[in-house]
Amino acid sequence: MFLTTPVLAQKTTGISMKWHIAAELPADSGQQTALGVAGPVTGMHKDVLFVAGGANFPEAMPWQGGAKKYHAAIHVYVMKQRKLKLLPKSFSLPSNVAYAASCNTAQGVLYAGGENEKGISDKVWLMIWDNKTEEILFKTLPALPIAVTNAATTVIGNTVYVAGGETAANTSGQFLSLDLNNTSAGWKKLADIPQPLSHTVITHIAGKKGDKIYLCGGRKKNSNGISTLYANVFVYDIATNNWVEKKALPYALSAGTGIMDDAKNMLLFGGDKGIVFNETETLIAAIKAETDPVKKQELTQKKNKLQSEHPGFSKEVLLYNIKTDTWKIIGSIPFDTPVTTTAVKWNSSVIIPSGEIKAGVRSPQIIVVKIKLNNK
Repeated sequence: MFLTTPVLAQKTTGISMKWHIAAELPADSGQQTALGVAGPVTGMHKDVLFVAGGANFPEAMPWQGGAKKYHAAIHVYVMKQRKLKLLPKSFSLPSNVAYAASCNTAQGVLYAGGENEKGISDKVWLMIWDNKTEEILFKTLPALPIAVTNAATTVIGNTVYVAGGETAANTSGQFLSLDLNNTSAGWKKLADIPQPLSHTVITHIAGKKGDKIYLCGGRKKNSNGISTLYANVFVYDIATNNWVEKKALPYALSAGTGIMDDAKNMLLFGGDKGIVFNETETLIAAIKAETDPVKKQELTQKKNKLQSEHPGFSKEVLLYNIKTDTWKIIGSIPFDTPVTTTAVKWNSSVIIPSGEIKAGVRSPQIIVVKIKLNNK
């Protein structure tokens, strides 16, 4: 399907963006309207888009006692003339999963870790599209050394990199690589990230001085139940196996999406500044510590009100100029901004599929932004 949502254009020095809603995820069986999912496995292989798995709250919001449901359905869209056409076939992941780290590779869409109703996963898979049969093939890859969810992954050439993520107890600072041409060698441990991170945005750039990987923002859960959100930006030099800190984001940000554009600028789309997130965590910690039933109930009502009136996430688009090591705001997302999803670059466009738009609320929309470099 193609939704004829008006295209909105934004211009700034050197770049323009045109936004539209290209499609929506279908409704689950038995539901009249599509809910969308957070943490879907997303990626493209052979000009086919996968939006798979993810989690939502189909019965009620979490503060109303609703249970999180994990999914395995794969929605496959064919790319034709800037339109997304949903294939009328049913596909399924090997198991339910959400919040896995996913990226495109030449061999297929890779996803690593994540979680479901059984806990956090260390599994790694390749989803491979067969054009002739229009079927999805799955290939198992070596498991991660430790199970993580909400990690970040990217690929340079035939080498996949996985950064950070949450374990059952804390947040990981691990940084790993896997050679897809020599998977029997397993995952290689690289220099740890300067600080443990989950929900970070990962991008990479290939340059004359070597390939580099960027991590932007993210967060870390703490033993007191209150997460630390970061504005830090770190760059990893593959040749030297070394991390260097760069100019920080204008504000702390987690769970956003991002890509590297053709002019070697980094673009970040939205994200969670964490104000309501931290306030909610603080109230949850206070509820756990409170022994007076009346005060506990008052705190619970305050928390529920805070979550139910969630204003949504940042709509700002940030640009990082690698040459000048500077950040600036270059535009605004004209739709509800999804977080806990993965942006997928497709030619000169970026696809942002589904995701969370408010506490407990998902969007079924697949947003596409066409990026034009005005100096070209």
